[in-house]
Amino acid sequence: MTRHQERPYGSDTTAPLVEPNSLLPAGPTLTLTSHRGPRHAVVAVNGPIDYHTAPQLLGHLATEDMRNVPLVVLDLTRVDFCDSSALGAFVDLHRRRTGAGNGFALAGLHPEVERTLELTRLATVLSLHTSVKDALHAH
Repeated sequence: MTRHQERPYGSDTTAPLVEPNSLLPAGPTLTLTSHRGPRHAVVAVNGPIDYHTAPQLLGHLATEDMRNVPLVVLDLTRVDFCDSSALGAFVDLHRRRTGAGNGFALAGLHPEVERTLELTRLATVLSLHTSVKDALHAH
């Protein structure tokens, strides 16, 4: 999504744009593409998962349709950045889904994202897989 706003002459072009009527700087958005199988959903995520985009991901996975799927796999092959908001979202999704007796897995992690999960020890809690295919076979 391209955003264009006029800046006053001489203004700082490195400062983030602010959406009208918003207190938050304009940020990136995610592209989420869901594919359903008989007992699973694969959600392909494209873009950084951070403070601006984690609510979009959580909202997508909070729909009744997604809540009732026995297994949700996040395909992160096109995600090269995750901040603490993403980690919190992953933990929240894991807790809600496993608490309801459903599965949750992450697949196709970039090395930087995988390293972050290892450093925070979330790699020992979350179900991580090299590919969507591996995640579907493991569950």
